[in-house]
Amino acid sequence: DGGVRVPFIARWPGKIPAGMVSNEVAGIIDVFPTVCNLAGARVPADRVIDGKDIMPLMRTPGAKSPHEALFAMAGAQLAFVRSGKWKLHYNAPVRSRRMSEEDAAKWVDPRGPDGVTILAPFEQARPNQYPGGVDGDEPKPLMLFDLENDPGEKRDVSAQHPEVVARLKAAFEKMQAEAAKIPQQRPPKVAGGLKRLKGGELRYDLEPSPPK
Repeated sequence: DGGVRVPFIARWPGKIPAGMVSNEVAGIIDVFPTVCNLAGARVPADRVIDGKDIMPLMRTPGAKSPHEALFAMAGAQLAFVRSGKWKLHYNAPVRSRRMSEEDAAKWVDPRGPDGVTILAPFEQARPNQYPGGVDGDEPKPLMLFDLENDPGEKRDVSAQHPEVVARLKAAFEKMQAEAAKIPQQRPPKVAGGLKRLKGGELRYDLEPSPPK
């Protein structure tokens, strides 16, 4: 769930109860319709808006996600669907590396450090710092994971829950048919892709040194 399982924090004194926590799943697509509703603006009716108003998740204890399912991309391709505790990988999920625990513990990001401080750490964590990063079932299409009991996505349970696979597969294929096709292209390399700090100044023109 890298890039997907992230917290959303909102503060609005007098409107959002302080200290309220919700474990329901929402998405960045929900920000637009939520803000529109708060501002009294009408959501455009001439296009499909996938997001939903999620203010109930922030105001009402026990409120449920307005989504039956949420989808995520891998690059330009629709990759998986999440519904409640279930996650279905339509295509075989990509594992960046397969290595022993010993090798994973010694792995060092070959790209850095490069002498410049980035706003977020530049060096990547070692694979053994993430559950499922080293071991787990071999990747294949239509893998189903129970994220409640297996957040590391190590054990495929598609054979035990064929009805869940069928439901999520149908939802995925429906979304795949409706979603706009994104052309496969590599963006031009330009400076400024990374926001970096040097001498207290925010710089957009510093790129990491190539690995030796």
